[in-house]
Amino acid sequence: MPYFLAARALSILGDRVTDVVLPLAVLATSGSAVTAGVVGAAAQLPQVLAALHVGALVDRRERKSLMVTVDVVRAVAFVAIGAEVVLGGARLVPLVLLALVTGVGDAVFHAAASSYLPSLVEDRDLMRANGLVEGSDAAATLTGPAAGGWLLQSLGPLVAFMVNAVSFVASAMLLARLPKNVPAAGESGGDESVLAGLRLVRRDRAQAVLLASACYLHLLAAAAFLPLLVRANEELRLTPLTTGLIVSAAGVGGFVSSFVLARFCDVARWPLLLAAVLSVNGGAVGVLALFDAPLWLAATVLVLDGASALGFIVVATIRQRITPDAVRGRVIAASTAATATVRMLALAGAGALIDLVGPRPVLLGLAALALPFVLLLVLPGSAVRPAEPAAVASELT
Repeated sequence: MPYFLAARALSILGDRVTDVVLPLAVLATSGSAVTAGVVGAAAQLPQVLAALHVGALVDRRERKSLMVTVDVVRAVAFVAIGAEVVLGGARLVPLVLLALVTGVGDAVFHAAASSYLPSLVEDRDLMRANGLVEGSDAAATLTGPAAGGWLLQSLGPLVAFMVNAVSFVASAMLLARLPKNVPAAGESGGDESVLAGLRLVRRDRAQAVLLASACYLHLLAAAAFLPLLVRANEELRLTPLTTGLIVSAAGVGGFVSSFVLARFCDVARWPLLLAAVLSVNGGAVGVLALFDAPLWLAATVLVLDGASALGFIVVATIRQRITPDAVRGRVIAASTAATATVRMLALAGAGALIDLVGPRPVLLGLAALALPFVLLLVLPGSAVRPAEPAAVASELT
């Protein structure tokens, strides 16, 4: 487990460094915001467009080897991107092709890692393990953008991309020390198609509710902070430093949930736990529209991100627990495609809605959207009875 956590943290760190280094380096070299935007979009597209095939690959190949391979591929791709930016003048076509390669690598790694984790721990420890994973992701998210900005400014784009590549190589070396994990044969009920994950989510109510809950969590993660930033800047007239401190409180909430709360939460009654999390999320987003004091805003952001982190942990744990191993990759990839689509639409729509009605109504609208998702989890007629993996597998025949 320590090797897995360290490898995943390094891989996520590389992703977060890329989030800053890639668009800034391309923009500085090409002078074109369009080029930077297209390259960034190309890196994200495989999460949606290739998700079903990625899931099928994860369910048909040994998962540790997949993670090692894509880490090495991403390392080579980022060295090539650095060379193209420095020596090739940041041409659009080569950068888009390389970005697509890294995007496919990201999609494969995350699906394989989530499918691999249950083989490392006992079922009773899965919640705690996902908490540690979420915490390591939070640490990488906190440090990666700052590290990427420093590397780009101090050492230049080629060195920044080389350091990024080294993080993936280090991740591959750690993963190579882990045991192999071959997907269990015979648990897919004979359905070997790339659509098996979607079919399972459609047929099993627990899977569908987990996906709906995850979509709301991702909606808030993508759409809640832009209206907060606009409100802080235009309505409250806060300084950039104050606004940054408010947003950084999110990291504290994520750490508390990942390393503390996840250890003590009972997932036996996960629908009620998830309903409570979504209620807190919705309430916190609504409060962001009402409070003006920076300290209270920071405290609310802390609660919001802490609840979100706990929600992601619960969703991941229950999905891993109830999904047959032979289709786990396809279910995870299908869910990732859905939530990535929600995030893209939320990011695109939030700005337009803010221009139309202002930041406060957008925040209050996001808060009100929590209600149908909470009702889905708690109403008597909507009771969720998660199926056992064996029962689910039999339904797929």
